[in-house]
Order: sequence, then structure tokens, then C-alpha cells
Amino acid sequence: MSGADEILTLLESWQDDLLEFACRLIATPSPTPPGDERQVVRVLVDHLRELGLNDINIAAMKPERPNVICRIGSQEKSSPTLILNGHIDTKPVGNTADQWDTDPLEPTIRDGRLYGLGATDMKGAVAAFVYAGAAIARAFPDLPGELLLVFSADEEGGSTYGGKYLAHDYGLRADAAIVCEPTGITRPWEFIAPVARGISCFKIKVKGTQMHSSLSDQLPSINASVKMAGVLERMSRELEIQAPPHPLCPDGITVNLGVMLHGGVTYGVYPGYAEFAVDVRTIPGMTQAGVERDVEAFLDKLRKEDPQLDVQLAFEPLPVGWTPPCEVPADAPVVRAAQAAAGQVLGTVPPLRALPAVTDGAHFAAVGIDTIPAFGPGLLPLAHSANEYIDVENLGQAAQIYALTALNFFKDTRWQKPKD
Repeated sequence: MSGADEILTLLESWQDDLLEFACRLIATPSPTPPGDERQVVRVLVDHLRELGLNDINIAAMKPERPNVICRIGSQEKSSPTLILNGHIDTKPVGNTADQWDTDPLEPTIRDGRLYGLGATDMKGAVAAFVYAGAAIARAFPDLPGELLLVFSADEEGGSTYGGKYLAHDYGLRADAAIVCEPTGITRPWEFIAPVARGISCFKIKVKGTQMHSSLSDQLPSINASVKMAGVLERMSRELEIQAPPHPLCPDGITVNLGVMLHGGVTYGVYPGYAEFAVDVRTIPGMTQAGVERDVEAFLDKLRKEDPQLDVQLAFEPLPVGWTPPCEVPADAPVVRAAQAAAGQVLGTVPPLRALPAVTDGAHFAAVGIDTIPAFGPGLLPLAHSANEYIDVENLGQAAQIYALTALNFFKDTRWQKPKD
């Protein structure tokens, strides 16, 4: 039996264990906000050790925001290193609790689907690559490469304590990485994403005249809320943000206006301040400076038309204000390895396509790691929504694909590196 066959046989025998572990992760709350992954990390680390994976490090910028790095295989400098990454936090249930058909923190298996908060985003994928790593460790005690299972915190909060910290402060390095986010829009395994859009978040702040509201028609006054509404309406019709064409991003960018709004104080107070928030989903070739230039040009036009308009653009702090798009060459070894593995497991190779969302891949790519920003089980539209689920079949497929991808990657002769 070949090593690959042994891995597939092991994973076949572990299907029930994989499903049970995915359920345990879902049943362990880890919402951001407020942001505290310690409980789910305890569950994760205990299970890694049960599977014989004991080379584990905890990397934390804050004690309540731990990241986990599990190392498998060779640590020779001449050996290639591959990261399989997933985040272990979720969005909170929020105000959708009454829209769930089941308790979001009580995993429910029904009609071949595993329901629960984080099932598709992305505790199902995390469970899958844990078992992929365990199978590789069992079948290849002398693995010709190093596999890093990287579990990141705070992805749903902007990655300050997670992917960004690991890449820029902790010093995580590898030759390549795969972020195991879902790449289905209408069906599972719809595409492999060598590109993921970035995000730029900012606020438009408008000042007016705060005063006693009984005097607003008797004294000079500027209603900040009304002015803000005018800016928002004009922006929806007239804002143009330049973006270079990209073959994997035929739909270009997305501009989401008014994702948050705030104006006024209370009854009796004429509104002297109002603001709304915008997120722009960016594509490769764009820069924060370019977005700033185009938005300021639009605001300058409004200022010239209305001398009473006091409006300012304010970007959020990094990385929320600007997380760049992520891109890896379509012929990179990690892409070829994933394509081959998908073909082996699924019987077909998913096409290459950009992920509409942003992932931790942007932070890994920023430090020189060839990163597939998304390739994973599940449907992206189910993320952050009621009745989130993942097909049980996809869990086993994911474990097989990730394990075979690692083997394909390590066998690629292009990763033969000279020893120091």
C-alpha cells in the first residue's frame, strides 16, 4: 500500500471521529466580539495530543487571544514547509438567534448536514485539516517536508491578534500556505481561489451645529444628520473608485455604503455630528492611497457645491482600514498541488476564481509566503447567517484533499532547496 493509499484508508476509518470532533468545536463558543479563544484552544490542543500530535506552540499577543501552531514532519532547513490555516473564532449569533431552527451551539446532524455556528466558517475545515495532519504523521514518520497546522484567533475581528500578529510579529514563515476557507458560492468545492479580494474600511464624518432643538429654526444651524444623508445618497450614485482589470475578478470591486450609521444625541438636541461607515472590497493592483484619492476627489466636489458641508474621510486603524488583496501565481507549486489533490478526491479539478471576501492569507502573503487565500469545504453565503451548515460528506473530502495536497507539494522537485 502506498503512503497516499494509507492516508486515504486512515481517513476513511476516522470519518466518525472527524465528525465528532467538528461537533465538539462547534459546541465550544468562540465569538468575536467579544474575542476569547482560550476555551476552544483547550479543546483543540487536547485533541491534537490525543491524535499523537505533540509538537504544539501557543502564540499569543494577549492571553485571551491564543493562536496554535502544530508542527509535523521534518524541520530541516532544506525541506519545504507548508501551512494549513484556519481561524478558530466565529461571528457571534447576534440578533439572528430566533431565526435558527436549532440551537446554534448544539451541533445537529440532519439530512447529511452538520448545523451549528461556525460549521462552514470554519470549524468544519479546521477539524478536517487536523485529521489530515494526523493521517500524514501516522503514514509518513519520515515526511520529506514540514507541515504546519496553524489555528488563528481574531480573524473575525480583523486579525490584529491572529494572522497579522503571527506573520508580522511572531515571525511565522513557510514556503507556502493554504487558508482553508469555504470556496463554494452555489455548490461545495466550486473553485480554488488563488486570489482573494482585500478590504478597505473607512468612515465619512459630517459636522454640523449642536444646539437646543427648539431654536433650530430661529438661529443659524446646520443639521449634521441631514447633511450626512445627502452625502450618502450622492455617494451611492456618483462615487467612482478606480480598479485595474483582473482576469479572475471580472466583477471588479464592491462598495458597501452605510454598513454602520450614527447621528445625533437624543430628543431635544439638534444633531451636530453624524457619520456612516463604508467597506470597499478591493482587487489586486489597488492601494489604500488610490482609494483615498478617489474618495477625497468625490468629497471635494461636494464641498465646492456646498460651502456649509464639513465632511471628512477617516480610515479605520490597520488592518481594518486596509487589508490588501492576496494573490498567488496560478502555476505556483501550491496551486498545482491543490489542483492535483482535488482531482484525485473529487474526480474533477475546480476552476480558478477569486474569493469575494478577505482572509488571513493577505497577512501570510505580505511576508513572502506563497498563499492560496481560500480553498475549503462549505458555502460562503452560509457564513455569518442563521442555520449555518456544512455537508458531512465535505468534511471527509476536505481531510483527504488537504492531506494529498501536502504530499503533492512535498514531492514537487521545485522545492529542493540548498542547505545552509
